[in-house]
Amino acid sequence: MDTIVAIPGVPSTSQAPNPLFNYENFIYNKEEDTYTCPQGQILLTNGSWYKQRTSTGNIIWFKQYKTRACRQCPFRSECTRSKKGRLIQRSEYAEYYERNRINTLEKEHLYKRRQAIVEHPYGTIKRQWGFSYILTKKGIKRANSDVGFMFIAYNLRRIANILTPEVLKEYLRMLVSLLRPVFDLVKAILTSSDKLITVKYI
Repeated sequence: MDTIVAIPGVPSTSQAPNPLFNYENFIYNKEEDTYTCPQGQILLTNGSWYKQRTSTGNIIWFKQYKTRACRQCPFRSECTRSKKGRLIQRSEYAEYYERNRINTLEKEHLYKRRQAIVEHPYGTIKRQWGFSYILTKKGIKRANSDVGFMFIAYNLRRIANILTPEVLKEYLRMLVSLLRPVFDLVKAILTSSDKLITVKYI
């Protein structure tokens, strides 16, 4: 199953002065663990992993890639604003980011369909209803319950908006008539259980 999610925009401060030298134009070689810049220079890593804390408090690990060729490169001012030369940071999740970017580009029609179908419910729930976070934060099972109630409420409201009040009332009558035998059966079982408990107690 392919996952296609939105790609966050890169801040202008993290982009190269010339868009031709942006990060996505550097080619990664997985076998040699190197990057090749648009001018054909190889960026190497010392193999060390560095730790960084994000604005949300999460910790990510990354490697750094650079080359001494930056010192004499005629395109240095178009590639980086740093006096030390261009530095590429590759996080531990870079492979997943790149795979998602390729999926988004190759399956743009599916992504647009996802935007039309999926984004609207999430936008309504988060922006209009104010559910921008999970109320219960004691395990994934309880969080699933919270989200489940949100989706049930959204689906009920969606059904009410699509159907006319008369049609909705008719569906509810049909639902009650279908569930009535089940309710009667449960009631009979509970009543018989109470009688058995009373007799045993006496």
